[in-house]
Amino acid sequence: MYDLFSDLFDAFDILSQPVTYSEEKKCPVCGRTYSDFSRTGKFGCGECYKTFRPSVSSVLRQIHSTTSHTGKIPSKSGSSIKKQRLYNSLKAQLQEAVKNENYELAAKLHKEIRAMENDLK
Repeated sequence: MYDLFSDLFDAFDILSQPVTYSEEKKCPVCGRTYSDFSRTGKFGCGECYKTFRPSVSSVLRQIHSTTSHTGKIPSKSGSSIKKQRLYNSLKAQLQEAVKNENYELAAKLHKEIRAMENDLK
């Protein structure tokens, strides 16, 4: 005779076992895994940074002071890049000053930004 209840309880036994994931997350472009990065210290492509960002951010913050890559600036031809970075930094500081209602600093930063814009023209 077929026992319906024994099959039902067997299904609960399967559900109560812990789930293990054999598949590790892979980069959709190069196929490397986080284990590959941990072992070699290198990513396979630029998409790896986006794919593994949550895991990598804390590691990079421990090694470096920041998680954003700024790169090196060429000493001979890098003046325009330096000016652009300063301009972007001043704009970010201006937004922060306005957000914090520090209008004196905001006015000072605004004047510096306008002067830079006139120089760039």
